[in-house]
Amino acid sequence: MQSFIKGIDKINAFLRYFAAFLLAFMSVLIVYQVCARFLGRYMELELPRWTEELARYSMIWLVLIGASLAVRYSALIGMEAIAERLSEKAQRLLKVLTLILSMVLFVVMIVFGFEMLSHVSAQLSPGLKLPMSIPYAAIPIGGFFMLLNAVAVLLETIKGQSNKEFFKGSE
Repeated sequence: MQSFIKGIDKINAFLRYFAAFLLAFMSVLIVYQVCARFLGRYMELELPRWTEELARYSMIWLVLIGASLAVRYSALIGMEAIAERLSEKAQRLLKVLTLILSMVLFVVMIVFGFEMLSHVSAQLSPGLKLPMSIPYAAIPIGGFFMLLNAVAVLLETIKGQSNKEFFKGSE
C-alpha cells in the first residue's frame, strides 16, 4: 500500500512539472497574441488566430491536471464549517464518504470522457486543424489522475495519516 502511494506521488511530481509547463506555455501564447494584436493595428499584420485556440486547449489540460493534484493535497474548495464541529472520528468518516462519492464522479468522468472521444474523433479544431480528441482527452485522463489521487488520500485517511504538503518535495 505504501509503495502504491509512493508511486502516485512520483506520478504527481511529473504532473507538477507538466502543469507548470502548460501554465508557462499558455502565458507565452497569450502575451504573443496581445503583442501581435497591438502591433497589428499599426502595421496592418494578420492576427495569429491559432494562439487563442492553443491557449484554450492548454488551459483545459492545465485545469484537469491541476485538479488531480488538488485532490491529492486536499486543496479543493470545501465546506468545512460543519465538519469542524464534528468529532475526529466523525470527521474521518465524513472524509471517507466524500472521497468515495468523489471517486464515483471520477469514474463517471472517465467512462463518459472516453465515450465522448469516440464522438469527436473525426472532428478537427477550427484554427489548428487538430483532432478534437486531443482537447477532449483531458477529461478521461484528468479523471483517471483524480481517481488515483483520491485512492491515495483514501488509503492515508483510513491509515490515519494526513496528506503531504504540496510544496514539500516528493520523497
